[in-house]
This record gives sequence, C-alpha cells and structure tokens, in this order.
Amino acid sequence: MSEKRLENTIFLMYLATDAYMKRHGLSRREFLSVNERFGIVKFIADCPDIFDSMTESEMADELDEYVAHAA
Repeated sequence: MSEKRLENTIFLMYLATDAYMKRHGLSRREFLSVNERFGIVKFIADCPDIFDSMTESEMADELDEYVAHAA
C-alpha cells in the first residue's frame, strides 16, 4: 500500500468512526469496546474505497449495517 493510500485510509477510519460515535453518543472507551466486539476499524481498513465519497451520515449508516450483520 502506498503511503498516500495508507494516509487516506487512516483519515477515513477517523471520519467514519467519529461519525459512528456521534450517532450513538459513544465515548472513545465505549467505541473501543464496540470495535473489539465487531471489528469496525478492520472493516473500514479492509474496504476504505466504499467510504471515500460518503457523507458523515452515510458512513454511520454503513457502519450500523455492518454491525447489525456482524451481531
């Protein structure tokens, strides 16, 4: 993975997880617990391209759908 792609992926991980935390009113600690259970950050890292053109709300929707199917 190129350095630029890695930086973009990390940025998308930040944006998507922040959107998810805001939607659900989660603290970082609470999010880390959810992430440990469902692997949200790994999901974003595995397919960052789907998040690349999404709005904050769409990112949170995508993560909600992922968590619902992972549960």
